[in-house]
Amino acid sequence: MTADIKSGSSGVGVGQAGHISSFRPDLQGLRAVAVIAVVLDHLLGWPSGGFVGVDIFFVLSGFFITALLLRELHRTGGLSFKEFYIRRARRILPAALLVLLVTVTAGYIVFPATRAKETLVDTLWAALFAANWRFERVGTDYFQEGLPPSPVQHFWSLSIEEQFYFVWPAVLLGIFVIAAKFGLRRRGVCRRYALIGVVGATVAVSFGWATMQSSTEPTTAYFSTFTRVWELSVGAAVAIAGPALARLPRTFIRPAIAYFGLAGLAASLFLITPDTQFPGPGAVVPVLSTTLVVGAFQGSSVYGMAPLTNKAAQYFGSSSYSLYLWHWPVFVLLAAIMPEQQLSYYVVAVVIALALSELSFRHFENPIHQSRWLESELDYSTATVVRLRITPKAWSLVGALLAVALVFSLLAIRITDQRAGIGETNEALDTGRSVMEVDPCFGGPAIGSVRCPQLSPSEVTPSIDTFAKDTQGAFSCWRGEGEEIRSCTYGSTQPDALRLALIGDSHAATLLPGLTRRLEENNWSLTTYLGYGCQWQTPAPGDCNDDMQELQSSLLASEPYDAIVTTSGRKYGGPTEAAAEIAYQAAWSAITARGTKIVAVADNPTVSADVIACVTRLGGDPFECGTDRAQALRDEDPLIAAAAKTPGATLVDLTDSYCTADRCPAVVGNVIVYRDTGGHVTATFAETLAPKLVAGIRAALA
Repeated sequence: MTADIKSGSSGVGVGQAGHISSFRPDLQGLRAVAVIAVVLDHLLGWPSGGFVGVDIFFVLSGFFITALLLRELHRTGGLSFKEFYIRRARRILPAALLVLLVTVTAGYIVFPATRAKETLVDTLWAALFAANWRFERVGTDYFQEGLPPSPVQHFWSLSIEEQFYFVWPAVLLGIFVIAAKFGLRRRGVCRRYALIGVVGATVAVSFGWATMQSSTEPTTAYFSTFTRVWELSVGAAVAIAGPALARLPRTFIRPAIAYFGLAGLAASLFLITPDTQFPGPGAVVPVLSTTLVVGAFQGSSVYGMAPLTNKAAQYFGSSSYSLYLWHWPVFVLLAAIMPEQQLSYYVVAVVIALALSELSFRHFENPIHQSRWLESELDYSTATVVRLRITPKAWSLVGALLAVALVFSLLAIRITDQRAGIGETNEALDTGRSVMEVDPCFGGPAIGSVRCPQLSPSEVTPSIDTFAKDTQGAFSCWRGEGEEIRSCTYGSTQPDALRLALIGDSHAATLLPGLTRRLEENNWSLTTYLGYGCQWQTPAPGDCNDDMQELQSSLLASEPYDAIVTTSGRKYGGPTEAAAEIAYQAAWSAITARGTKIVAVADNPTVSADVIACVTRLGGDPFECGTDRAQALRDEDPLIAAAAKTPGATLVDLTDSYCTADRCPAVVGNVIVYRDTGGHVTATFAETLAPKLVAGIRAALA
């Protein structure tokens, strides 16, 4: 991870470094364990808890930085913030900025326009060491779910470390200054107790918050600075306890403690899964296990630790920062060029990641680390101190370069918007719609037709650049997670208009663009009740239950609708298919008893990440992408069974507009079907299904 994890200094304990080498080969090897676990997890999804490698890095970072600061405080009585941050910048920024520059450039070559733009925005956040805040927000955005990952997403952990580095030195210095100001007797002991108190309080508060938030907002908890700082603080506590740990005897006890910690880490890698509540309390075992390894040889030379001190472990440990930076962009960018889940992909990904890591470490990162860039140097020929200063003129040049970089970034975003067609006129959209009205080879009606011509990949609709954003107002009246549901009314305002409602989750919302354009001609007035997790059930799953029960009461108390159209994602109907089926029937039966017709629309088939990646693959053929029908319909849709058992309910099943007898293609009638792996259909394709949907509603009303 960061250069502090790369640093050879261990901080063997305050006042203990004079006669013992500060280099800890066992911790160098622990870095190797951490980075290899992360790389394997990202590449293979194995071991299941490989992501705890990040937690190992957090503990190490807290330990190294605290030990370094304490040594300086004890040696000089103060801290040079200028020198501290110069060292941080020299060790961290060059390699990180190189990776970001290469990644965003490659992204504009291999990604569709909208994804290239998102990568640039992510990169700007990462460059400011605020990536975790960016991905915390994106990760909780429902409309980002199912989209491919950002190639700089791994910078979230680096951002948390740098945020810690901005605050922690000032806290340590403050404690030392207060102790000196009050002239406390046994000042060193008092400072140590004060440090332990501050660290202990930080760990307690942060861990408590992590445990609470992990159970209610797991995505936010995973990326949050406040739910992770306890891990860095635990590492800091080990550094503070250095003098006490140094008194451990040089016997089998030290290696035994370290091996016990390694056993805990091994168990964490295989027993922790993505379903574990994380980071609180799930990270407790890997964090405490790491502290055992770190503390075992405080104030002592390392012995008996061959698994961590062998040459392979030392190599990967020394280059861990570089490998961490490069591996994730390589994996993500390569997936835009080559099919995943193939041996060739894994081999090429590993070779490129290791090669870039080695080249970067040997010829870029390490030379800068070992340089005296921006630090004072002693000119022995004149016995004077030579300072490498950045003059006002140089600062002006740096500012100008940053301004130019920002302007070019904004220009790149604007060019991407134009390339993606964002902001195209309504007239252009209407032109496409008029084609779909008369062309039986456009979209759903063309499924399985051998007479319909196949366009080139560059002519599919919506384009490869824009399909992920093709919603066309589907979510203009939408309840987000945790919000209150709201309603909007569209269509005919005539007194004799038939009153319809559309109720459901995001899959129901995708029906809206096609329906709204056909309301006037049918003299229908449509009111929508759409929201995150808002399956029309009694009780409803998730946080929409209260809203759905209020809506149910309103439906029973007000003038009945002539018909209510509903659908929901087949995978999110409830804890079990049987429970969801019963919950649908409970909600619908009370409404149909009042004379309202229920039009239940069977959910669309599912789609995998491999299919979406296939559609966007550089140089690929989106017409070759698709899913076996049996696989796409493997998850039963409980709404179908509920419609069959509810009097007054009619099922409209559009599956045959998505799939042939054996396959569900990603492109039908030259129209891209899905926006993301959440199974959200592009608005363009949904509009091609509208004639069948309208016919089904008419039949139900008749």
